[in-house]
Amino acid sequence: MDDFNQFEFEEWIDEGCPVCGAEAGEDCASNCMGIPAPPQMYAMIEQQMAYVSHRVAQNVMKRFKDQMLVEKAQELSENWTDFIRLAKSLYNAEVLINPEEVIGFFENPVKFKRQYMLWLELGKPINSKSETWTMFMEAIRNTNGQQTENTGN
Repeated sequence: MDDFNQFEFEEWIDEGCPVCGAEAGEDCASNCMGIPAPPQMYAMIEQQMAYVSHRVAQNVMKRFKDQMLVEKAQELSENWTDFIRLAKSLYNAEVLINPEEVIGFFENPVKFKRQYMLWLELGKPINSKSETWTMFMEAIRNTNGQQTENTGN
């Protein structure tokens, strides 16, 4: 460590290169050999670079996570009205009958993907006043919410 202590880097770091005279913030001359540095200096620089890389990566990932959360919230708020309308349609179609089923719909809406696709394809009918309500009800009853077989027709 004594070799390391003989270098007073802070004295010249803001003043430029003491060997070739390059100003601080500029590249050294192509023939500049720089000043000799002890091996401990390289280890210290490597540790500092690893630390900086780690902190930058953490910061980027946090921002990415926050951005994704914000984007998901935006998407949810844009689709919330449709989500509620689908729940009303499923309730009116007697797919969701009791409070537990309604809660189940909100907790795990992916279970209702088939019904959603039918509802979307038929123009998002809500009740019997909707033009495609009868077709929606028939599709729900005929498939019981399950994927039908592709007969090739």
